[in-house]
Amino acid sequence: MDGGGLRLNMNALDYALLGLYFVTVLGVGFAARRAIRTSVDFFLSGRSLPAWVTGLAFVSANLGALEIIGMAANGAQYGVMTVHYYWIGAVPAMVFLGIVMMPFYYGSKVRSVPEYLRLRFNRPTHLLNAISFAVAQVLIAGVNLYALALVMQALLGWPLWVAIVVGAAIVLVYITIGGLSGAIYNEVLQFFVILAGLIPVTVIGLVKVGGVSGLMDAVRESKLGEAGLHAWQDTGSTANPLGAHWIGIVFGLGFVLSFGYWTTNFAEVQRALSAKNMSAARRTPIIAAYPKLVIPAVTVIPAWWPS
Repeated sequence: MDGGGLRLNMNALDYALLGLYFVTVLGVGFAARRAIRTSVDFFLSGRSLPAWVTGLAFVSANLGALEIIGMAANGAQYGVMTVHYYWIGAVPAMVFLGIVMMPFYYGSKVRSVPEYLRLRFNRPTHLLNAISFAVAQVLIAGVNLYALALVMQALLGWPLWVAIVVGAAIVLVYITIGGLSGAIYNEVLQFFVILAGLIPVTVIGLVKVGGVSGLMDAVRESKLGEAGLHAWQDTGSTANPLGAHWIGIVFGLGFVLSFGYWTTNFAEVQRALSAKNMSAARRTPIIAAYPKLVIPAVTVIPAWWPS
């Protein structure tokens, strides 16, 4: 570290490893390019992927810089109530997608959710959904790239614009060349890379804070107090760290927002549509739901490191 801060003292070996990772990511895209012959190959990986691959890609598509940094910040701000974003706001809708919705999506042989809406309703509905989704993704991508750039600036000293350009260029290249296959296999790779980084950080954080009991004491001594250790306490009113009533948590977050996102989001559903058969497609979001039960622990705990 540099002067007790976050800056890493990078040497030639560190940059070589970073370069090797970038080359590997691009190599995956070029390798996937050889299997692309039709639009189905480009957009749906030829509907040939096993459930475990599509399942990991499904969850990895929603595990970027924004989620990692944001969930850690939420953990510091709301305490244990942060788990509602996953356990209430994700898992039930993901299970519903696998059991109820995927037979409609996959069985219709469409290449995307907007295309399904065109078959189910009409072309204006298709166009409205496609445009609104595209605008939303551009805005989300901007926030993700900015969050990534902040990390690269803090750790490596890169200017914000350099980190944004490098990150965007690499993703653009491997997706343009390798299509959905390039994206999915890179997401599987990055899923394990993310866990390889988060799990040690979580373990070290627990050790530094004095184990689980020390973590609980740290929360009690913070501005959250005892309320930071409970998920449902005081949700009969808004007198809780999240400032939310249980009705809003269950029906607002757990039904309206989560079902609207997890069952219609192109970026998520597309992974399930690339599965090799109906059974694999239905299992994809259910497989992805399991990490959602664990991820809160490895993203929230580091937020309580002693300063």
